[in-house]
Amino acid sequence: MAENELVLKQRNSLGVDIQIKLVDGRELQVANKGKKTNLVYSVDILSLQDKSKKIFFIAWKWLIFSISFLLFMLLLMKVLPAYLGDNKNLYLGVILLVGVLGGIFCFFQFWKQTSKKQIFYSRNAHVPIIILSAGKPSKKKFSYFIERLEKRIKEFRTHMDVAEDKQLTGEVKMLRRLSDEGVITNHDYEKAKAKLFSGFDSNFVNRQG
Repeated sequence: MAENELVLKQRNSLGVDIQIKLVDGRELQVANKGKKTNLVYSVDILSLQDKSKKIFFIAWKWLIFSISFLLFMLLLMKVLPAYLGDNKNLYLGVILLVGVLGGIFCFFQFWKQTSKKQIFYSRNAHVPIIILSAGKPSKKKFSYFIERLEKRIKEFRTHMDVAEDKQLTGEVKMLRRLSDEGVITNHDYEKAKAKLFSGFDSNFVNRQG
């Protein structure tokens, strides 16, 4: 497969189908499609860091929910018996069942959504632009795609002679577009813009924002 034809398809832990494709050797087209998601955007690889980063994402929210369910159930079973009268065994049984099922459901979500992520960040502002599930659809296909894409980014930048201010301006314009499209938050965009142009005068920054 030629580098210009690099394509990766996968489904993440949330059931979202992701396709990322290198077009014309420079532009990455990304499509995220799911029941509640339909997001399509493009990224100039010149605005990405040469190397992606692998992180271990832990779904702490669901683990906390699971523990909270069980603790709340134990609290109810300790406090309520004095107020339930003759039917306390029935009520306690229902509470126990709901608590256990709720705890198991939350723990399952924690296990399902905890995973390794491969992230491509913007070159200078370090904003996460492309987030992939590491090792999908297979370790071999995923590794091949990441290696070839990282190589292409490095080669492309080596052969491009772009002034620093133009690189920063291009990155800000890309981040602003991604913010408008809902890929990143407006807060992330404003924070990135301030970081990128911290060394420029205010008039230059205002012209770019």
